[in-house]
Amino acid sequence: MRSRYSAFVLGLGEYLVHSWHPAHLGGLTAAELSRIDTQWDGLEIIASQGGPEDETGMVEFKAWFLEGDERHCLHELSLFARNQGRWVYTEGEQDPAPLKAGRNDPCPCGSGKKHKKCCG
Repeated sequence: MRSRYSAFVLGLGEYLVHSWHPAHLGGLTAAELSRIDTQWDGLEIIASQGGPEDETGMVEFKAWFLEGDERHCLHELSLFARNQGRWVYTEGEQDPAPLKAGRNDPCPCGSGKKHKKCCG
């Protein structure tokens, strides 16, 4: 999971295609996945299931990103499966709603500062 996040940050489309289950790629190409249109800003792993002896796994995460001047949080439950002995992404359930933090609320980036003094 962390390696796929890093690949999105760095625009490593070939790696993303290689780590995606072929039956779930949906026609995406390495060239499309190599575009860096989003500024990724952090990853938080919330939970995971699956280990060396398992055939399926799950990772719940939050990935922070900027689009224009808006900060968003992608919250996803990603499903993985073994394909030819290696873990590959199959699908995910996501809720990409933009964050709505009040000016005096703690900043959602996790800095510990008030939103207005940090990302607001």
